[in-house]
Amino acid sequence: MGYLDWLLFSAYYISLVAILIGYIWTVVLYIAGNAYLRRWRDAPPGDESAFLWVFLVPALNEGVTIADSVARLRSVQATHKIIMVINDGSEDNTAEVLDRIAGEDLEVLTRVAPNARTGKAAALNAAFHHVRENILQKVQYRNFAPDKIIFGIVDADGRLAEDAPPAVSRHFEDSRVGGVQVHVHIYNQSSWLTRMQGLEFQIFGGLFQVGRSRWGTAFLGGNGQFNRMTALESVADDEGPWSHYLTEDQELGLRCLEAGWRGEHEPSTSVAQQGLNDLKRLYRQRARWFQGNLQVIRDVGRLNSYDLYGVRRLDTAISLILPALQMIVGLALLQALILSVFFDVPYLPWGSPLLVVFFIQLSVGPTFLGVMVVGRGHGPAGIARALATAVPYLVYTWIMWPVVAIGVWKQVRGSTTWAKTERETVAVAAVP
Repeated sequence: MGYLDWLLFSAYYISLVAILIGYIWTVVLYIAGNAYLRRWRDAPPGDESAFLWVFLVPALNEGVTIADSVARLRSVQATHKIIMVINDGSEDNTAEVLDRIAGEDLEVLTRVAPNARTGKAAALNAAFHHVRENILQKVQYRNFAPDKIIFGIVDADGRLAEDAPPAVSRHFEDSRVGGVQVHVHIYNQSSWLTRMQGLEFQIFGGLFQVGRSRWGTAFLGGNGQFNRMTALESVADDEGPWSHYLTEDQELGLRCLEAGWRGEHEPSTSVAQQGLNDLKRLYRQRARWFQGNLQVIRDVGRLNSYDLYGVRRLDTAISLILPALQMIVGLALLQALILSVFFDVPYLPWGSPLLVVFFIQLSVGPTFLGVMVVGRGHGPAGIARALATAVPYLVYTWIMWPVVAIGVWKQVRGSTTWAKTERETVAVAAVP
């Protein structure tokens, strides 16, 4: 064998192992998710009145959505709640809108330069300290112990379901649970692109998050995450619980797992947010997320925690290295295309039908299995529904491959700045 042959041979088997890891663990998560859903399917809602719900809403130039988000939080079923909007140096009419919708149930933390606009983590940390040092000192909140105070993060375009606190509180009745994530739904599914984003979130929550919850290793998402105050305090540094990662939510979840807390997913309720109707803006957003995933890989040493053992450690490790596996598969795909176009190397072993079928199912199998969560629990009709969406979603996953290259390039360049995702104007919800 020549040098090039050895290189191709190594690349082939490395990419094959990466694909097999992803494939096998997708099957494992699907099975684990079924067990987790059976556990919670008939469980009654929790006692939300036993908790104080603190909703943090970071807002930077959110004049077009903030009134709608606050209106929906006001209708959420929470006996004891605080709605805090963090106006992080907005230059649009966010302040005017907040003044117009002011009320006793709405707290506004206004940040100005030079502290403002230094990242979402900085805004959340400032709100966390403000709540602890000022809001919780009020007479009506003094009787709540820290382990009964739940911080919920809702983006400024977020529409939290009214039944979220009762659904989430049943998880926090277990003192080991430090964080709970709810399903994310796309509410403006007016185009094929936004419908695919909705399906993407449905698969992520219904397959990966639900499966990992079987072992208490579910990560947190940016929108619709709930954290016990004692869990946040246990991982906080002088600045606060949230770190300056591009995916600060994922990194926070990892630190909570390291500290011994369980992370779970609540599938029966949701938070809705806007999807992006523009592919360029979608690439920018997802490249930022992918780069954030790459940043978290460097924290793999946290897996040595005493509380992360057995399948919990294995699952967390696979979750962390998924971006690396995607990079390997992406490079293998690019290599195969180059060899096929320029060196007359067959893309598939066409001379062996069985091998062709094997490699095709190996490449599309995980995607098809992920789509099956759409029809989970609906019998034959659910299977038909899932199959109808499988091919369109497969096309969407191929369209999103450039995100990997963009995210890697930004990480190599050391670029950690990002442009805020633009919002679409929405109608304000009527307050009950």
